[in-house]
Amino acid sequence: MTIEYLLPMARNTVTGQTVKTQDLNGLRYTLQQRVLAESAADQCAAKMTARTGDTWQGFVREYTPRERT
Repeated sequence: MTIEYLLPMARNTVTGQTVKTQDLNGLRYTLQQRVLAESAADQCAAKMTARTGDTWQGFVREYTPRERT
């Protein structure tokens, strides 16, 4: 059984650059926490818009963690 999580991200609408957010405490958003993940993505986009002056759009991507080899 694989567990999927949500990754809050932001994309620059001008350049297409994408950044992800990462909680240093190890917080992961489950699929049931989509609203919280989308809120975190929107906050990241707002921060990046303020920092760069370009428009950033928040979005959420599903992912399955993998074990490092």
